[in-house]
Amino acid sequence: MTKDAFRRLALSFPEAHEAPHMERTSFRVGKRIFATMTQDGKEAMIAVKPPALAEALIDEHPDMFFSYGGWTTKLGCLGVWPAKANVKMVEQLMREAWKRIAPKRALREQE
Repeated sequence: MTKDAFRRLALSFPEAHEAPHMERTSFRVGKRIFATMTQDGKEAMIAVKPPALAEALIDEHPDMFFSYGGWTTKLGCLGVWPAKANVKMVEQLMREAWKRIAPKRALREQE
């Protein structure tokens, strides 16, 4: 998955927009973040709940996912190497992350 494909996917959800976040770009609904990506697109993050799921995905797919330490174990911030990622898996994880923060009107749009 290229950085452009990751960006297109993130921005394909209703009310999603892109905004700077430290040294990264973030993908948000309102002020809440559901994914981030480094400027070069080599690393990304998707918010996964519960955090134990993020840890399980890292264990099962260490070639695609990595840990951000406490950000992963406490908050479920799943590190992703987009170039090595399974597109369908990333799409499913990102859709779930977006759904957790999207307003009801946006969820209705997605149905």
